[in-house]
Amino acid sequence: MNSTLMRMACLAAIMTSQAAFADWLDQSTPASWNQPGLAIPMAPLSAGPIDPRCKSLERPAELKADKRLRQRGWNLFGGYQGGWQVVVIRAGADYDGMCRPRNYQDFVFVRGVFAGTLSPRLMDSRTDGAIGRVYIQNGTRLIAEYQRYAASDPLCCPSGTTGVEFEIVGDKPVVRPVSTYPMQPPTTR
Repeated sequence: MNSTLMRMACLAAIMTSQAAFADWLDQSTPASWNQPGLAIPMAPLSAGPIDPRCKSLERPAELKADKRLRQRGWNLFGGYQGGWQVVVIRAGADYDGMCRPRNYQDFVFVRGVFAGTLSPRLMDSRTDGAIGRVYIQNGTRLIAEYQRYAASDPLCCPSGTTGVEFEIVGDKPVVRPVSTYPMQPPTTR
């Protein structure tokens, strides 16, 4: 098989797996994957040694929740968000060649208790279903935006975004998706 055909086959396989990866975002009311009292999951093993340039971009552990994630093997990146005793921390297990996060997740803590994640699966930058921004609305509600790629989209530019509203409920707090909705596609200037 020549290299062009091989690349096309690989691209088709990637796009097919991406569609299955983010299918939960196509449901108007996704089933919850979080349950009260869940333990913080262990980070998957890295595919190889992490480039020191990527390691230098990691955020140091500042919060107790940061330290708990680090103990489970997660690398912290970007700033955490907090308010109303809710903290959202983004952490990953690996990076691509440009130091973009791979195998990452957004973890939610409420009053110091792990309340769940904002995706049922680990995410990779520049793939369908990768989380972008998160907005804490109050102590019981947050909204997350996910990038949506069509099969013809270049990796730089997803053609759409899906918003997901989450609620935080229970004495043993748990974060659950309530609804999804398409958002306006990015505008070009």
